Amino acid sequence: MVKKLIHKAVTSPLTRKAGMAVFRCFPDLAAQYCIKQECRPLQAEAQQYFAQPGLSLPQGASREDYFDALKVHGVSLSEYLHQYKFYDKPQEERSKFISRAHARGLSLKLRMMYPDYDNIGLLRDKEVFLAQYAPLGYCHRRWLYAPDATFDDFVRLVTSTDCMLKAHDSSLGIGIDKLDKQQDGHELKTLFDKCVSNKTLIEEFIQGSEALQAFHPSSLNTIRIATIAYGGKAMPFGAFVRMGMGDMVIDNAHAGGLFAQINIETGIIESEGITTNGMRVLVHPDSNLPIKGFQIPHWNEIVEFCLSAARRTSNIMSGWDVVETIDGQMEIIEANSRPDFDLLQSPLQIGVKHKLFDTLSQLTGRKITV
Repeated sequence: MVKKLIHKAVTSPLTRKAGMAVFRCFPDLAAQYCIKQECRPLQAEAQQYFAQPGLSLPQGASREDYFDALKVHGVSLSEYLHQYKFYDKPQEERSKFISRAHARGLSLKLRMMYPDYDNIGLLRDKEVFLAQYAPLGYCHRRWLYAPDATFDDFVRLVTSTDCMLKAHDSSLGIGIDKLDKQQDGHELKTLFDKCVSNKTLIEEFIQGSEALQAFHPSSLNTIRIATIAYGGKAMPFGAFVRMGMGDMVIDNAHAGGLFAQINIETGIIESEGITTNGMRVLVHPDSNLPIKGFQIPHWNEIVEFCLSAARRTSNIMSGWDVVETIDGQMEIIEANSRPDFDLLQSPLQIGVKHKLFDTLSQLTGRKITV
């Protein structure tokens, strides 16, 4: 009965405020509620997946084992089968991994524990982030948010450079397209109206430095630095590099891109390149350049640049997508309220859950788990 009342409280517009007030009193309850909500579509996806006739599974994997892993650890099929290969891990080893569902629960718990540190809108709405961080020198590209822009401003931008069109709250690479520099003005008004209607962010297309772009020139290949920040202090937690493949113009791993672990101390890529569906490669499939062992140029400067940005945010866990441009400038593409811990764990098959809890406790002075 209590769970039903809580569900009604947080889903009804009339009672949502009261429900969130309850969650602030009981942060653990907020985390568990969030995890359960995240696991529902995973359960439905798995029911459909395991119902396929003639399904072939890796040795050790089974429907029963997956649903047990889902119940205990909240892992998706991708995490179970490809990213963490849970079917090949004992329970003790599984307990070292934090799933995307549990990470979302942890994120909500932190928001409830520290309401003054809740600025999820800053990191979710890209135009809000740019408006705050561009004047501080973290973002140098031209941009405009269509609902707040004039048609003339729009024309000047899209006719002077290639652009990226992004939904203002897009994630996982969904809702992002490249717009080539416009030569013909006949269709611009229609395009502008569509951007306004879809609440589109239009950004100048950035050219990354030659070192990373050599892997896949048609996508902007970025680095994700995960940080933990609290009380004006910030610590680097982990890092990975993302690269497009084939005809991709984006590098997002969850949209089919390639990613690899970066040693946070040295800036050297220390894993193969992998995808979320389990493909592993030693060289990039398009450029044939070796991935593992590559030294990211100016690594210490990149990390400090992101730590500086993290100290200015009131979000405790953040993921910063950063590049060095062809002109040698550091540029933050966006900030994320959840750093994608699955991409920090799957390349080397090493769970970071206990390290994460220890880092949070060290920085906040409170024991934090989920």
